[in-house]
Amino acid sequence: MTAALDAGIVPSAVFVAREPSQAENAAAARAQAAGASAVVVDARALESLSQTRSPQGVVAQVAFIDRTAEALGACLPASGPLTVLVLDDLDDPGNSGTLVRSAEAFGASAVCFGPESVEPYNDKLVRATMGSLFRVPIVRYEHWQQMQETLRAAHVQLVGSAAGAPDIRSVELSDRIALVLGNERRGISALPGLERIVGIPQKPAGDSLNVAIAGSILLYELARKR
Repeated sequence: MTAALDAGIVPSAVFVAREPSQAENAAAARAQAAGASAVVVDARALESLSQTRSPQGVVAQVAFIDRTAEALGACLPASGPLTVLVLDDLDDPGNSGTLVRSAEAFGASAVCFGPESVEPYNDKLVRATMGSLFRVPIVRYEHWQQMQETLRAAHVQLVGSAAGAPDIRSVELSDRIALVLGNERRGISALPGLERIVGIPQKPAGDSLNVAIAGSILLYELARKR
């Protein structure tokens, strides 16, 4: 909740345990001062609201914060280097949440969720982002064509990723990149418009990298190139 408040997002309501800790009480008071309503609930209700077995003593209700594909352009700088992370058909919430966190760490301008990807408000995903969900613009798109047109209009090069593809360090890329990550088992879909496919070199005997690890390495490399 404090991550949301720090990002200027005010919860509509907070639910507080009957005996909150000092820190939890302070967080709830801060949310109330910003305009949120507060409700005291018992442990069973708090557990149900938080969807965890050992919840913290305060739970916040926050409005959806995602943007449409058409609104993505307003999140992007008109000139200069940038990276947009696109999660195409990525259905694991833990991996997706980790990638949102990595996107913030390596300076991505936005994270985009495709129609077959996990719901960005999945509780496991939200926890895995460690607050990054509130600090990086989140976009949801229904059709790849929408996303492609928006990125093209912003002069962003579309770059896919795949195991065994050319080493990202040896591929000449634009300084304005949309990095597309696909399903861990099936890879990226047959998306029209991808201009490059890049990968990470590894020992041939090993299994392919976990998508969250691979995506984080690619994001780091794009940040290093910038």
